[in-house]
Amino acid sequence: MWRLIFWFLVVAALAWGMTWLAEQPGTVSVEWFGWHIEMPMALALAVLLLGLLVVWALFRILRLVVGAPFAMGDFIRGRRRRKAREAMTTGLTALLAGDVASAEKATRKALKLTPDDPMAQLLRAQSLLVGGDHEVARFRFRQMLDDPETEPAALHGLYELALREGDLDTARNLAEKALARYPHLPWAARAVLKFAALQGDWPRVRALLTNMRKARIISKADERWMKAVALTAEALALENTEPEQALQLALQAHKLDPALVPAAVVAGRLLAARDNKLKAAKVLEKTWRLAPHVDIAEVYAHLRSGDSPRERLERLQQLLRKFDGGEEGAVALARAAIDAQDWDLALQTLKPWIEKNPTARIFLLLAELEEKRNGDIGRMREWLRRARTARPDPAWVANGLVSPVWLPVTPDGELGAYEWKEPPATSAARAALSEPVPTEWLEAPAKPANTAPGSEARLVEAKVSSTPASSSGEGRDASSASSKPSAAASAQQAPAAASARREPAGEPTKTSAGEASNANVPDQQPFTLAKARTGEEEPSTRPRKTAEATMAAEAVVELPEDEFNRPPLPDDPGPIRNK
Repeated sequence: MWRLIFWFLVVAALAWGMTWLAEQPGTVSVEWFGWHIEMPMALALAVLLLGLLVVWALFRILRLVVGAPFAMGDFIRGRRRRKAREAMTTGLTALLAGDVASAEKATRKALKLTPDDPMAQLLRAQSLLVGGDHEVARFRFRQMLDDPETEPAALHGLYELALREGDLDTARNLAEKALARYPHLPWAARAVLKFAALQGDWPRVRALLTNMRKARIISKADERWMKAVALTAEALALENTEPEQALQLALQAHKLDPALVPAAVVAGRLLAARDNKLKAAKVLEKTWRLAPHVDIAEVYAHLRSGDSPRERLERLQQLLRKFDGGEEGAVALARAAIDAQDWDLALQTLKPWIEKNPTARIFLLLAELEEKRNGDIGRMREWLRRARTARPDPAWVANGLVSPVWLPVTPDGELGAYEWKEPPATSAARAALSEPVPTEWLEAPAKPANTAPGSEARLVEAKVSSTPASSSGEGRDASSASSKPSAAASAQQAPAAASARREPAGEPTKTSAGEASNANVPDQQPFTLAKARTGEEEPSTRPRKTAEATMAAEAVVELPEDEFNRPPLPDDPGPIRNK
């Protein structure tokens, strides 16, 4: 718009000037070599302009004639460059497509047309690198280091070559050199950041992140997030040696990223150790709302040292009233309820998650609850079986790698890649069983406290852990028909089974109601019972527990110490000590 106005003003000024000259009276008189010429002023100016145009035209013609050879050379060179560019385009496309042979052919053509073109040299070196000819590629890249235009590309090529050969020291030195000479190179900055993170040099990591943000290599959000990761990693490293500095670092990380669970856990632990429970609770509650995690609930429950399990349970319930935390909250609450021996609360907490395709930890908690609540081995083993086939528990996952604890950097140097989520499915982590859960198990009353629930459960579980799969709870029903002994065999093996519960003379033998009701039942399941002293194994028989028998109280015989020193009888599996 302004240019149009400018030229309009120029044309208007010329028109006004010509009009002014035409209106002014006067003549121009010229005497030269006997010639006398007189003409009006306007005509004289027109003749002068015409003469200038003729001179300019003659100069252009003379220049064209004189510079024709040079123009021809420029034309030929331009055509060669155009063909070379077309060849390099073809070679680059073939290289990206993985056609190394076509890329090398196009590169040779480009180098033949323009031997000194930096792009052709770079394409040649890159094609050699992809083709596997590392020595020639290294020679080409080193030649390119002498040219300032190709030096950044040559440094990157040598860096990639060192990584392919596993020479990490050379790769680190090349990245450091490239970053020092060209601070705005993204690949150099990221490479130096990766090596600094792998070495655990967290102060330098933070400085590099600041420089990368200034160079617009990363965004402000990425800078805050990765700085929080670096601060948390440094706080974890200093937690035991320099708790004051670790606390400051953890609080800075929590301020940058409140959803970072490890930062909140470290800050909560250190604040609780300094008896600053209010600030610790505030930090943990903020992170719990953004990213619930069992570690946060664990630290929150232990904010005050010396509390009883019941007090820890009540504190955890206060946290869950503010935000339930989903499955993480249910697992934490059930764990605390089991520790406080509040069986009903633990059962009511886990019950809603059973029909939601739960992870293995839900079934493991139910198995522990069944053992401590009722001492029912059959049900406990059934929960354990379901845990083996359930969805895997959440873990810290990054690029297919699974870690039980949070790590700030992956083995390949990626910072802050670990996330708390369900690991990828494997052959061992199948989908949850579609079979329905027996709801009557969740409604059964707890076993009376005076029957010592769980004692025999732990004993039998330790004994049967080495039994074949056919004798486990998972395949008991399927193999009962084929493994059921005859009546005669049961009668012969009865003394051996009974001798396992003998007591010394003078003391009455203690038996349970379940054993009394099943003493002569022919439906028996063979299993292996290990000797207490020798570790040898021999087959024995024991009545398979029914649902009624397992709910009954069963006391294990306690033998005096000298009973363990007697020589074993021929068919005696040895004394059994209650654990």
